[in-house]
Amino acid sequence: MEATTSAGVAPLLDIGGDIGALVVELAVVPPSGELEACPAGRPGARFHTGVHQRHVGGRVVAVAVYPAVPEGDYEILDERLVPVARSHVTGGSVTQLRQD
Repeated sequence: MEATTSAGVAPLLDIGGDIGALVVELAVVPPSGELEACPAGRPGARFHTGVHQRHVGGRVVAVAVYPAVPEGDYEILDERLVPVARSHVTGGSVTQLRQD
């Protein structure tokens, strides 16, 4: 079964144990409408999620939510699949990253 989210709907996070979540705030929604990530140094194991406009702190921002990510180091990839940011996800926690 594939999980989906709709714009304006709060995503459901599935965290606990060694599973965390990664939330990435972007300056704009990418042309594809998606954001790619991968375990650090493993671009062949990449995965993606949709980027949606969300209301955060009284402003509208582009946000990508990866709701269930195994603990570890991850890279955020640009549209050419080149790493542009790195983050560590801790199990049972939400990791936030701002990508300008």
